[in-house]
Amino acid sequence: MSFQLYTSRLRVREYTHSDVAFATTLLADPTVRSFLSGAEKIQSPEQWLNEMIAGYRQLGQGFWLVERTSDRQPLGQVGLIWQDVDGQPEPELEFMLHIPFRHHGFATEAAAAVRDFAFGELRLPYLITMVPLNDHSTQGVARRLGMSPTRQTLFRNLPHRVYQVQRHHAA
Repeated sequence: MSFQLYTSRLRVREYTHSDVAFATTLLADPTVRSFLSGAEKIQSPEQWLNEMIAGYRQLGQGFWLVERTSDRQPLGQVGLIWQDVDGQPEPELEFMLHIPFRHHGFATEAAAAVRDFAFGELRLPYLITMVPLNDHSTQGVARRLGMSPTRQTLFRNLPHRVYQVQRHHAA
């Protein structure tokens, strides 16, 4: 059975090949592409979906689609990945919503569900998220997830603030 999490308004699930229309929309957004690892290597939405789906088989995790349960509208993505931060692999909680769906609490809701899964099911001791210094909205989401800023780092040649939450401090 494929991965799924539910909240009061959302379903977090694995991407499938039928998500190509949303992937096309998401990847056409220059702001979204600027935050995607390896965006310069993405040749097509189909290729990107194939890589997402292969990642589930290889790693058991990755980026998952966030959709509204009331109408199955795809809103964005949330995921767990191992990110190299200053030469150390760290478990990162990443979240990204398509612009029309921001500022409705969806990012916090989806990311909280994945945070709880990471701590409860996967027993990870902590999670981080890296946020560009000027991205105040995402910094707010990180704080609402119980994360605190711990340090700064250079990521993709941009200064980022690293937020972290310990398993026992999760909200």
